[in-house]
Amino acid sequence: MTLYPVMLNVAGRDCLVVGGGRVALRKVEGLVSAGAHVTVVAPEVDASIDELAARVERRAYERGDAARFRLVITTTDDPAVNAAVFDDAEAAGVWVNSADDVEHCSFTLPAVHRDGAVTVAVSTDGQSPAFAAWLRDRVRDTMPVGLGAVVDALATERRDLHARGKTSEGRDWRARIDDLVDSARAGTVHLVGAGPGDPELLTLRAARLLSAADVVVHDALADTQVLDLVPDDVERIDVGKRPGRPVPQELINDLLIQLAHRHRTVVRLKGGDPFLFGRGGEEALALRDAGVPFEVVPGITSAIAAPAVAGVPVTQRGVSASVTIVTGHRRFGDEDETDWDALARVGGTIVVLMGVAERASIARRLMGGGLSPDTPVAAVRYGTRPEQEVARTTLGALGDTPIEAPAAIVIGAVAGLDLSISPALEQGTQRRS
Repeated sequence: MTLYPVMLNVAGRDCLVVGGGRVALRKVEGLVSAGAHVTVVAPEVDASIDELAARVERRAYERGDAARFRLVITTTDDPAVNAAVFDDAEAAGVWVNSADDVEHCSFTLPAVHRDGAVTVAVSTDGQSPAFAAWLRDRVRDTMPVGLGAVVDALATERRDLHARGKTSEGRDWRARIDDLVDSARAGTVHLVGAGPGDPELLTLRAARLLSAADVVVHDALADTQVLDLVPDDVERIDVGKRPGRPVPQELINDLLIQLAHRHRTVVRLKGGDPFLFGRGGEEALALRDAGVPFEVVPGITSAIAAPAVAGVPVTQRGVSASVTIVTGHRRFGDEDETDWDALARVGGTIVVLMGVAERASIARRLMGGGLSPDTPVAAVRYGTRPEQEVARTTLGALGDTPIEAPAAIVIGAVAGLDLSISPALEQGTQRRS
């Protein structure tokens, strides 16, 4: 059987969806977005359908219902219901589709990608919806973003020709289309801070972008609960730098540029804040130089959040009036640019990120700069997460204190404070060395 491809105008027309589950939800969303007047008939209906502009009738399908509509879609897993709907629709001359039941379809629904007025539809004549979706995604990924704007520009030029009494027939539009496609606006890369780990500490902007993303490029420290906000069908690319598996920053920069030319919304998810030791600045420069639009979405940094949930304020009146955030990490062979002697003399609080492996050396250099070996230290591992651990020690004992990465190390008088919340609500564990 070979099907005849067609695009239907359902705006203002009465359409019926039989069934009320997640599949029905997708069908209703598509019909409503196309302007159809939708009625849903099912004994039980997903709560999300109630939020759409559709009429809901919580009841079983009754023989003859289909005859009142222009188009019908069934989404039930009951063959008897599907057959009844199909028979009624056929008798009334109504087009009907039964999800995943090609025997009871007078038309099938293709896998669709839309960009403005551009619609790409892939069909397998109903034989394999999974393959249709697979091929649709491959075609979509090769298409530049912004083709809808190209069609809008071409339509305007075509109307202008007609208004001047000229015809567009016979005109070679290919060169003009090439120019417009080449200048089509790339998608936007959103450099999103994932915060310290607890998904409830994401900004509202970050949560919205994750739910609307076309692709997410994330670090190794991205919490699984944060990634759970990404829809299941959205591609996730792990570029986390791990021991034995370095990912060159230049490759990440190039990847973001390539993805922006294939997707409208690219989310680059980074632990903490993207501009605090997250190389977000390097990525922003690369995107700017490539002419790719980008947005920075700040996140709560673990340098502040991790100590806070452990009961350590990084500043406290009468104790510390300043805080210095420094990285303890450097690439192999690079010279340490941090003036630890100067930090020791500045006073206030020192927060070291990515410094677990170098903690003994850091302690020695700070003591060499004049800090007392008795200076309190608090190391907070996985701050804000359920597996949070806090190790309290002193600068002199820091090198011998068992601490695992990733951890924020707080050095200074404030590390001797414990302003944690009540025991009934306290997260994680604490140990002292």
